[in-house]
Amino acid sequence: MRGMRKPWRLVTGLGLDMSTDSKEGKVKATAEKALSRDPVRIEDVSYSFGQNRVLDHVSLTVAPGEIVCLLGASGSGKSTLLRIIAGLLPLQEGSVRISGLAPAVPGHEPPPEVRNCGFVFQDHVLFPHLTVVDNVAFGLPGFASQARTSRALDQLREVGLADHANRFPDTLSGGEQQRVAIARALAPEPSVMLLDEAFANVDSALRRNLREDARLALRASGAPCIVVTHDPEEAMELADRIAVLQDGRIVQDAPPEAIWRTPKTQFVASLFCGTDPIAGRVINGGVETVFGSMRGVHVDLRNDQKCVVIAHPESLSLQASSGSNVHVTDVRFRGGRYLVIVEADGERLRVISETRPTASIGDSVSVTAEADGIYVYPLDDNESH
Repeated sequence: MRGMRKPWRLVTGLGLDMSTDSKEGKVKATAEKALSRDPVRIEDVSYSFGQNRVLDHVSLTVAPGEIVCLLGASGSGKSTLLRIIAGLLPLQEGSVRISGLAPAVPGHEPPPEVRNCGFVFQDHVLFPHLTVVDNVAFGLPGFASQARTSRALDQLREVGLADHANRFPDTLSGGEQQRVAIARALAPEPSVMLLDEAFANVDSALRRNLREDARLALRASGAPCIVVTHDPEEAMELADRIAVLQDGRIVQDAPPEAIWRTPKTQFVASLFCGTDPIAGRVINGGVETVFGSMRGVHVDLRNDQKCVVIAHPESLSLQASSGSNVHVTDVRFRGGRYLVIVEADGERLRVISETRPTASIGDSVSVTAEADGIYVYPLDDNESH
């Protein structure tokens, strides 16, 4: 299998060698690795700490070579689920199936050391007294010495750190240390890769490059991959699918574009729109709010029903309107786009524009909305899941 890697490689950690041979080699090697594995299947898993139920009948299947992000707030059960998959917490209800093993069920669980899980934590957990290559080789105890070093160097090459092989962890940046941790987890060709907030401690300036390179390496491994994050932007950049967890339940599981365009619940819409909900009322098929009437939006509620409205900031535009009760309270430049904050009767909307707004702070404006960026939910949606 190692021979399949040689026609393609990561170049300085910033991308793939895109020669024709490297493209064909990448596709063939990744496909063969994926075919050699089975999906990870989590079925009806529940877990409680005392009286606190943190997972509630969670089911999730992750295919070989697929990256699924578990997205949710702190305490939603994301990290608990990873630890159950890895065998670091006992199953209380449900089952977990990992390639090559009998299903784990309560009372009959393969121990962590036989599950062949690659685990990358928020903290790099590198051995400070070992060189970079020895840190990666540490995860290969069944290999002869020369083969271990060769395999470790191969994996470092795939994350762009082969030239750092003989350095020690304290001489690396945070992002480089996390690359080493990812390489170490991938080196044994794990049956499943688990990343728990793996990029949270990396400087924001380096985070995007690290995520992009990590996605390439994870996809190339052919292993099912589950990434825990609380950051919607990170989930959008990394995932083939996003499973949104709220209070221990998966409330939506879909590709990033579907989550973005058709959030099923108020909670999901709030995560991806990044804006506060506003109050509304359904009137004759439209929605009335303090910012005006929104027509043409999809409304599956009865007439005169109170509702909650969430809008993508990019779907809103402003026009000058003297006498309007909507006022501009802030204008900010955000690197190629402008953010305008407007308020009315104590409620707030965020508006993002590609062009410089003509309105200034204190101006009265009206708000126009594009229907496909407006989401309407029953007033009690957030509690009912």
